[in-house]
Amino acid sequence: MNAKYMNTKSRLFAILLSLTCFSSGCTPKSATAPGNSDLTQANVCFSGNSGNQAVVWYAQDKGLFKKYGLDVKLTAITGGSSAAAAMIAGEMDFCQISGPAIVNAVVAEQDLVIIAGLFNTYVTTLIARPEIKTVDDLRGKSIAISKPGGASDTEVRIALKSLGLKPNKDVTVLAVGGQSARMVAMESGQIASTVVSPPNTLTARKRGYRELLDLASLNLPFQHTSLATTRAYLAKHPDVSQAFVKANVEAIVRMKQDPAGTKAVMAKYMLLDVKDDAAALDEAYTRLIDKALSNKPYPTLDGIQAILTNLATKNPAAAKVKPTDIADRRIIQDLNDSGFIDQLANP
Repeated sequence: MNAKYMNTKSRLFAILLSLTCFSSGCTPKSATAPGNSDLTQANVCFSGNSGNQAVVWYAQDKGLFKKYGLDVKLTAITGGSSAAAAMIAGEMDFCQISGPAIVNAVVAEQDLVIIAGLFNTYVTTLIARPEIKTVDDLRGKSIAISKPGGASDTEVRIALKSLGLKPNKDVTVLAVGGQSARMVAMESGQIASTVVSPPNTLTARKRGYRELLDLASLNLPFQHTSLATTRAYLAKHPDVSQAFVKANVEAIVRMKQDPAGTKAVMAKYMLLDVKDDAAALDEAYTRLIDKALSNKPYPTLDGIQAILTNLATKNPAAAKVKPTDIADRRIIQDLNDSGFIDQLANP
């Protein structure tokens, strides 16, 4: 499938950008960092404040981007589709972003590509209000997702299928927003169930909510959190792209060796206190970094196909797209073949 760069759909995607940049703002495309001719400027975004976003946080705070020659401006952008729009518009060079956001964009003929897969399986848990004592109690109730086609949409559909329920037949699927908004909707009784990731899993248990299904237990491939760019940028800046991936790969290795440092970084970006919220940080670290974060972060082609298969039930165009249209595994392959990854783990 050949991407059509900045066509009409691209411009519609880019319009979202004006609503997404936080107070840190958006900046021009990569260039030599002002005042430092040895570093190349790169604009990087992350698309949430959950623990699965911790890799770029750690790489930034521990100086790993600078180690590999990059002066990274890190920007928070709410939502995967908005982060995708920022890359399409050329305002962001790279984003840490959910796989479904990239899949949706590529199916819509946007120029985006996944270059590393950080979490290549499901990391969320289906939770329900206390009165939902069995799976059958969900029938006739509402279950919340962020938005149609997003990661939570895929997760909810997989969970319901595993439990023998059909979306919008046995349960009503409602688009409510991110995890924080969904937790508020649960508390108010607006919805009966949703999916959350650590540390919201701990918050849910403290509120007496029931864990109906830990999706990680299904052991199914799923392209969750990813590193992405545009194919145009990748072709024009291969060395910068490799340096960006190298920094994140080293972050992964070091995070697994540095629980305390990782939790401190997570606390900073998730607005938690290292001492007061120690249990939440422990939950996020154990379930995400220790157990789920990919050691050799190849994009998972099977996991991308799972997203395409789900999307094709609503958008027939997805059936014509191949996982290789969405992922480029060459950088990770080169780093693995050269021994770079193994040398980091065993210096």
